[in-house]
Parts: sequence; C-alpha cells; structure tokens
Amino acid sequence: MTYGWNLEMQLKAIMLGLRILEIPVNYKRRIGGESKVSGNLKASIEAGRRIFGVFLRVRRGAKS
Repeated sequence: MTYGWNLEMQLKAIMLGLRILEIPVNYKRRIGGESKVSGNLKASIEAGRRIFGVFLRVRRGAKS
C-alpha cells in the first residue's frame, strides 16, 4: 500500500514465470506539491527500509 508495491508486483510476476516488458514513457517535472522522500535523508532511509521489508516478505512467502 506504500513504498515497495512496484517491487512486490515485479517479484510476484517473476515467481509466476510471467514476462516483464519495460516500456519507456515521457514525463514532465512535478508542477505542484512536494516529494515526501527526495531531499530528506530520514525519509529516504525509511522508504528504503520499507522497500527492503517488502522484498523480505515476498521472499519469505516464496519459500513457503
């Protein structure tokens, strides 16, 4: 539901033997609001911790 959902989706697709296709997209700079992570060391470390937690949770589930 937060950081790491895309990693979880990719790991589960790999475990199911699905093919993954990366498609380039155009994007524009943020026009409003503020990043919750960028430029904030504490928030970046917390996001990394949560993403790694997702990785560990999915890996544990794969071994069951």
